[in-house]
Amino acid sequence: MAMTPAERKRRQRERLKSLDVRLVQMELAASERQTIAEMAELRGFEDQTEYLLSLVYKDRDMSQKELNHDAN
Repeated sequence: MAMTPAERKRRQRERLKSLDVRLVQMELAASERQTIAEMAELRGFEDQTEYLLSLVYKDRDMSQKELNHDAN
């Protein structure tokens, strides 16, 4: 049986709560928003949030490599 819109929304809220998802707000100029949109599309991301997170994770990975390299 198909879920009602209310049931889908409830499940979505439960899933987001279990993942401790929080809203993050940023102040960006129109040119910055446009750049994010263009680069997300160019890189094949349907979601700009996923694009921004990929940048954060890449930076984290590079920083960890630098720290590991400096420790050796």
